[in-house]
Amino acid sequence: MRFRPSARARARWLAAAVLAGPAPLLGASPALAGAPAPDAPVGSYVLRMAPEDGAGPAVATLTCAPDGGTHPRAKEACDQLRRVAGQVERIPESPGPCTLEYAPVRLTATGTWRGRQQRFTKTYPNRCAAIRGTGGVLFAF
Repeated sequence: MRFRPSARARARWLAAAVLAGPAPLLGASPALAGAPAPDAPVGSYVLRMAPEDGAGPAVATLTCAPDGGTHPRAKEACDQLRRVAGQVERIPESPGPCTLEYAPVRLTATGTWRGRQQRFTKTYPNRCAAIRGTGGVLFAF
């Protein structure tokens, strides 16, 4: 013998499902759309400059809107990122001289901008060329 719920029980279950059904979807919609949470910063990065000679890397954190982190010039660095929609590779080079010293450094910027993952990695011939090559501010820490 199979149990069959009464019409009234089915109606209550259906009403509960209809009322509760959209709730999980509404709560998940920002994550599904790739949008940051309303109180999350616009951008958040971990910046790393690692000399290839094996010396310890220099590391800074940067958050934008609100501008902060351990970066010593957070506002200027965030201004650079705002102009290029968070894409480090699009920051224009800062003109100026550097020595021809060969002491390669590898730059890495990992983070998010407006909910989208961002990653930049590039090796430069020396620290000066790396800082100038990324606009003169972002990796100047």
